[in-house]
Amino acid sequence: MQKGADVLERKCLQAGKVFIKEGEENSRAYMVQVGEVLSFTMEGGRKIEIERLGSGSIIGERHLAVDEPATISYEAIVSTTVVIITRQEFQKLLSKADKTIKTVLDHAIEKVRYYERLSTTRAVKNSQIDDATYALMQGLLTGVPENKKSQYEDAILPHINGMITAIKDIKKSKK
Repeated sequence: MQKGADVLERKCLQAGKVFIKEGEENSRAYMVQVGEVLSFTMEGGRKIEIERLGSGSIIGERHLAVDEPATISYEAIVSTTVVIITRQEFQKLLSKADKTIKTVLDHAIEKVRYYERLSTTRAVKNSQIDDATYALMQGLLTGVPENKKSQYEDAILPHINGMITAIKDIKKSKK
């Protein structure tokens, strides 16, 4: 490392610490060095898991380029060490970059927004799926290539869930 080079701050987050909250302003990104982080959203007072992220994952990267509230919350699942990148540090580096790099970054941020919305929507929909539906779906997807599973799940899961829910309702009404 060069003498006088900028050193990014590291922080240890205790298990259960929410460090980015949905709806709140955020001007930092975090790179997970050690540990595990849960991304989640709140829906009707319920915490809905979106994704688990581990070492090497970067969280909140779009907040380095745009000033808007977080759309997802992040919580340390276990004791987690993160490297903090502030918007100010990032913008200082970006100011030295070529216009092409800035254009690429703008497009990448739009894709990040899209995939955050997609992941959140999918997690909320899946939280409404009955456990028996998941069990049946896993059996149906045996032998299906990994790259096709989500496509089949999206097409079939709501119908299977409706069928299983209807069967359970019929059983309840007969008691």
